[in-house]
Amino acid sequence: MVAMRMRRPFLTSAFCLLPSALIFLTACATVPPAPAHFKILQLNDVYKIEGLEGGQSGGLARVRTLRKHLESDGSPVLVLHAGDALYPSLMSKYLEAKPMVDVMNLLDGDSTANDHNFIIVFGNHEFDKSDPTILLDRVKESQFQWISTNSVYCNPNCDQKFPGVPELYVEDVGGVKVGFMGLLYPLQNKYARTTDVIDAARDAANVLREQMGARVVIAITHEDMPDDVKLVQALPGINIVIGGHDHLFMQQRVENTWIAKADADAKSVIVWDVIVPPHGPVQTTPLRVVLDSTVPKDPAVDAVVQKWMGALSDKLGGNDTLGYTKNLLEGVEPAVRGRETALGNLLADVMSAQMQTDVAVINGGSIRINDNIPPGPITKYDMEGIFYYTNKLVACNVTGQQLLDMLRNSVSRVDAGDGRFLQVSGIKFKYHPQNGAFVVNANDVEVGGKPLDVNATYTLGIIDFMYTRGTEDGYMLFSDANRPPKVNTDREADLRAMVESYIRRVGTVDTDIEGRIVRQ
Repeated sequence: MVAMRMRRPFLTSAFCLLPSALIFLTACATVPPAPAHFKILQLNDVYKIEGLEGGQSGGLARVRTLRKHLESDGSPVLVLHAGDALYPSLMSKYLEAKPMVDVMNLLDGDSTANDHNFIIVFGNHEFDKSDPTILLDRVKESQFQWISTNSVYCNPNCDQKFPGVPELYVEDVGGVKVGFMGLLYPLQNKYARTTDVIDAARDAANVLREQMGARVVIAITHEDMPDDVKLVQALPGINIVIGGHDHLFMQQRVENTWIAKADADAKSVIVWDVIVPPHGPVQTTPLRVVLDSTVPKDPAVDAVVQKWMGALSDKLGGNDTLGYTKNLLEGVEPAVRGRETALGNLLADVMSAQMQTDVAVINGGSIRINDNIPPGPITKYDMEGIFYYTNKLVACNVTGQQLLDMLRNSVSRVDAGDGRFLQVSGIKFKYHPQNGAFVVNANDVEVGGKPLDVNATYTLGIIDFMYTRGTEDGYMLFSDANRPPKVNTDREADLRAMVESYIRRVGTVDTDIEGRIVRQ
């Protein structure tokens, strides 16, 4: 056996020199192609370019640092953003989303060059402003590629694409053609419509592969994780799903396709190492990377961030201190959308007191700050973050059974960080997992220190968003057919004004976590 192995190179060389031995010559000259290789840096739902916790976590300056690190070995790196890049941001509210684009233009380290490896899709909040020219101007200023496969521009007829935003995109990455589609969940507003996600994706996948020659097909989506799963089940030919809209890290594998989502505000990102063999399935696994204080900020990007922070402060007319807090007021989304928080208790208590109700609730999705207020000053900037949207207080009567149904809906998607989760006042309840869902039993609910009576009538304080649009979060009590009439209408007021008045009056807020919501 050893002799045979030693002779093989000589025999092979001899055959290669025989002009008539074409079959051997072909075999000698053919070298199996090497697999293509590239990386993906994924982010989604970034509302704070400066990051969280006073800049100690997240932020786009750290994204730039990580991108440079990923590129340092010469590998191609795609930056893929799964939407909600312009709104709802406090900076964008006052500065028309200009800071967001200005900073994202720097993620390649060049403020003048087009970044062909940075691709982004529309999120639902991109259409927040009623004036479409703001969105169109920001797209025009972008030195990166927007795509949208199933969004149409209504100007006035809904029969055209958004200017400068192609339906599909193909890029040569590391020697392989990679095709991208951008998908947004069903949406309809003054100037935008979306078509069916799965139908649009099916057509897109065929075009990308058959007409545009894509070897790898990536769907960048802005929809709930269950809908991403349905998409992959319907179209197993999609290789990778870069997901947004859910604000918490999650990942799921469906057959050979991974779906991943990062934490909002670049608190974490997803890094993919992608291997594309000449034949066979694409090989990759998503890896969550937390961008905390151990990751340095890129100085050039951070300088632009600080410039815009100054511009925002000027626009707000300063950052006055309204009062102080004794305890941590958690406003990050995993907290307000998943468990009892002192901030949620504070808001709900003010609501109940103002509306003089037995119970008050506020959905976590209405608390927009996505940051924590540490013990110490409570500032105007904090209030701007909490109350990105104007919320008027209203009240109505509900039965104990209706209240129980609301609590059950509140916890139904708690592990997904869904905005329907309720912060509460005047009520305590426990919930627990059961058969793949979360359950609230009637005997685990107290109202005003007494067991819940499903047949009793209670007064409920809520914000007008829930009262008029609560069905969007599954609160069917507030559908047009079921919505209970208002009570205590003489006490209706702006929630932010009431909270600020309370903080100024007490000086130091001592609200804390009290066991109002318990997960068993």
